[in-house]
Amino acid sequence: MPWLLASRSAAAWNVAASRVAALWPFTEGDAEGRALAAAFDAALHGRGQADLRIDHRWGGANHERTHALAAELVRTEPDAIFTYLNAQLRAVSTLTRKIPIVFVGATDPVGYGLIASLKRPAGNITGFTLYESSLGGKWLAALREAVPTIRRVTLLLNPSGEINGGYLYANAFKTTAAALAIEHSIVVAERATDIEPVVADLARHGQAGLIVAPGAFSEANGDRLVALTSEHRIPTVYAIRRFAYRGGMMSYGPDPAELVRRAAVYVDRILRGDKPGILPVQAPTKFELVVNLKTARAQGFEIPSALLAQADEVVE
Repeated sequence: MPWLLASRSAAAWNVAASRVAALWPFTEGDAEGRALAAAFDAALHGRGQADLRIDHRWGGANHERTHALAAELVRTEPDAIFTYLNAQLRAVSTLTRKIPIVFVGATDPVGYGLIASLKRPAGNITGFTLYESSLGGKWLAALREAVPTIRRVTLLLNPSGEINGGYLYANAFKTTAAALAIEHSIVVAERATDIEPVVADLARHGQAGLIVAPGAFSEANGDRLVALTSEHRIPTVYAIRRFAYRGGMMSYGPDPAELVRRAAVYVDRILRGDKPGILPVQAPTKFELVVNLKTARAQGFEIPSALLAQADEVVE
């Protein structure tokens, strides 16, 4: 019967349309990546997308693999693509202007030319930022407050943080370092082998600290950084909060799981007919300071009570 055939065609179209692809900067077995993916899935299913198919892809910090996976996802033509962090968004965005893309963690998407404006992106891309440029100074100020004797600090950047020949957090970091009379340096790490020389250099100088900016490289190598800075007793501030729980001295940044859940709401709206170009790019509503008091004491530092009073969580 014609009406039955039409009904079956509509049902088949709905099944085919109910598919989202996600590209992550984690390896497939990474616990943090799995937790974020689970939060994304749960948020979508909780909004009535029970039959939605979600394909997760894990590129880690491998540039070539990330681009290969991006090409694979675009070829399959999902109804929406979710990306986490700069490198993943940029890999996908160069391949399609048709498939809606919702991101979490891209820094300065206007500066990169990915969207027209934060309030009205205008194209096929929208999402949620995780970090902004002034954090470069805030991380340094927090580190100095935690360890008043510090005299030298290195800012460890990710290659994906480059914007128009500069780096997102660099200017605020330099300005704050000058105001606090702290000797400073900036290192852009591209390979895991870049980490040890940075930590060794700080250890040689003494009274030195490290700031680890966010990005795919930091996500992939954070545990190695925690191990080395603990071994050499280098006080370190991380943008990514889980590394404070894993033995880093401090972290200051947003809760990524919250933003992943908010991104799922955008994906749901797009699947129901909203255009990404009219959904404004949103920023985190809360930044949290986590202090690992156990690590600080093991490294020989006593965190001032005034800073502990400001902490959202103290790990003991």
